[in-house]
Amino acid sequence: MKKHFPLLKNQKNLSYLDNAATTQKPKICIDSIKEFYETSNANSHRGLYALSLKATKIHEWSRQYISKYLHVKSEEIIFTKGTTEGLNMIAIALEPIIKKSDNIISTELEHHANFIPWQQLAKRKDAKFKVVKYNEEKQELNNISKLVDKNTKIVAFTGMSNVTGEILNIENISKKIKLKNPKTIIIVDCAQLLAHKKLDLSKSNVDFMAFSAHKFYGPLGIGFVYGKYKQLEKLRPFLYGGNMISKVSNKESTWNSIPYKFEAGTIDTANVYAFAKTIEWLEIKDVNKLFKKEEQLKKYALKELEKTGAKIIGHKNSNYGSVISFSIKNIHPHDLATIADKHNVCLRAGHHCCQPLMDRLEIPGTTRISISFYNNKEDINKLIKAIKDAKRLLE
Repeated sequence: MKKHFPLLKNQKNLSYLDNAATTQKPKICIDSIKEFYETSNANSHRGLYALSLKATKIHEWSRQYISKYLHVKSEEIIFTKGTTEGLNMIAIALEPIIKKSDNIISTELEHHANFIPWQQLAKRKDAKFKVVKYNEEKQELNNISKLVDKNTKIVAFTGMSNVTGEILNIENISKKIKLKNPKTIIIVDCAQLLAHKKLDLSKSNVDFMAFSAHKFYGPLGIGFVYGKYKQLEKLRPFLYGGNMISKVSNKESTWNSIPYKFEAGTIDTANVYAFAKTIEWLEIKDVNKLFKKEEQLKKYALKELEKTGAKIIGHKNSNYGSVISFSIKNIHPHDLATIADKHNVCLRAGHHCCQPLMDRLEIPGTTRISISFYNNKEDINKLIKAIKDAKRLLE
């Protein structure tokens, strides 16, 4: 599969195992960006001339293709710069409905992007911020719904941990939350999950989800929010400016229809198009088959890591994707990452923007590998060789 990814094709000795941070881009993604700028570059949704109309058509085809992949209405897809902006957008848009008597729930498993917006929203509104603890013994998240009560306005949790790889049962968790409080708004960070599991959002109890294209083989700088239409109707705009308006006067302004009222300014149509074309390419390759390949390689990696004496966080059952965090006794994660780089192995070391989880585990950070379908056993073998080298030098 590496032959379809120009960077990996051009750097044959590179073992790229930092896919949770960003994935490499297939040729179709890169070519689609080039195609748009060479044949269709104009400001979409603005001009009445042919080139602008063509750009608009490409933009909306992309929205429709992405929504079809997720089994939702196209107007329920709002383009953003990525998951972080999407989650912040939702938090700001929901702010008017939060009262002092309300509480907002997040978890210790969250990336800061799905923790700080809710923490700060609670502070601004003098509401209560509740945090679901990570169970060290079971190495999984405690029951989220236990903290839900009649005053719970928002519950925000990850679909897949970017540290442990734990995949949460979104439908089961959401069902329990709604049973305790049907009015609770459920928000899921799907930055990691989208790249490892095909989602059918038409069957979901979730009100909002946020995604990033670059985590799923698409370009940097583009993402989207999925929001149930009935929820989007209640929200005020996040940004103000061009395209999101219906009418503006000296005294009053009214907003465009959904989703455009949430998309102020010029959206990066080239990258939106490239992402849709990337998903189309992945579907041709049979995305579920690609996910199974990742799962097989993850099992091989876990087995080989255990042989080195690595302490692995999580992965005690099958509810984990191909993200593996571990530590090696007496070796700092940063030192291991530096030595791995000498072996042309790219991995991540640190707290992974998850400091509440690191505090719970009482560690400064971990070493993390994250596997894609374009990785192979040779990539894992090079990692193991780097670990052995590090142990020889530093233990």
